[in-house]
Amino acid sequence: MDLTFKLVTEPECKTFLKIKEGGDYYTIDDFISKHGSDSEEVLNNCDVWYRGTEKSHKQTIDGYVKFSEGLEFYTFQPPMLVMDNSIQASIYFVKKAKDCLQIARFFTMKSVLLLDTNFNLHWSQGYVPQFWFRCIYFGTATTWYANCFDHILQIAYWGLKLYTAVTDRDGVVYDESWDAKKTMGLCTYEFVVGELKVRGLTDVRKYLTSCSGKIDEVRQWSNYIKHKGGIDYKYLEAPPLFHAIFQPNDGGRPIKMMDFKSPLEVDIDEKLPKLKEAHIALYQCLDEIITVVDFNENSVQFINKEDSPNE
Repeated sequence: MDLTFKLVTEPECKTFLKIKEGGDYYTIDDFISKHGSDSEEVLNNCDVWYRGTEKSHKQTIDGYVKFSEGLEFYTFQPPMLVMDNSIQASIYFVKKAKDCLQIARFFTMKSVLLLDTNFNLHWSQGYVPQFWFRCIYFGTATTWYANCFDHILQIAYWGLKLYTAVTDRDGVVYDESWDAKKTMGLCTYEFVVGELKVRGLTDVRKYLTSCSGKIDEVRQWSNYIKHKGGIDYKYLEAPPLFHAIFQPNDGGRPIKMMDFKSPLEVDIDEKLPKLKEAHIALYQCLDEIITVVDFNENSVQFINKEDSPNE
């Protein structure tokens, strides 16, 4: 008798979410197979079970809304006319930092959403694509939060004219012949906080170092994503069926095939609060740096003639 064995391995996230209707639990693909186009309407009267926690669908949505309310939008109204080039540059980076913060917020909220609509991600494919996209959104949010901090450094670098003390890679001190690209490229965290210390701007230095400490883990994820081949996400990939070990014919030492992995592995559900903390820290730091630079003080003020004391 011939025996055939079939080995199957599946990602753990496949089992993460079930919908409870009545007393029965359904995977999203089984649920939509049962209810078809009415699935999302029926879901409103069901419970959602996710990784051991069961809530009504309404409670799930309420939790999502509460999370979003903790991620404030940042608004900035630039002054109408600024004559100082370095202040203009600083204002430019405020706009960039603001945009980065809003984009990061968008992707954070996408990664928090346990179940996207059937219109965006077909439920018939099961939960793995839902979790996979959530991981993508999580990683994207980290890069935009890191970009936001880089722009905040540039705000201080230009707005407080720290760049006038920078030296290039040949040890040449800044002079006005340098173009913006070269000057901008020498803005680093180490230089900015060091120069702030030299100039006695301890409050500004504290704002930046405090923010950096609060977002350190997020920046580490971003660094690996951008420069070191990425990070791994727990439960997203199916575990290997076996590990291969080869024995050389000459009787030498067995060779074990390596399972290459990133040194950083993230459980997004566990680490989502870190994204929220990063958002709050960056929002506060951006606000503090803008207050110190004081763009209104460095801009041309327009006075209404009717309000002029000389009239």
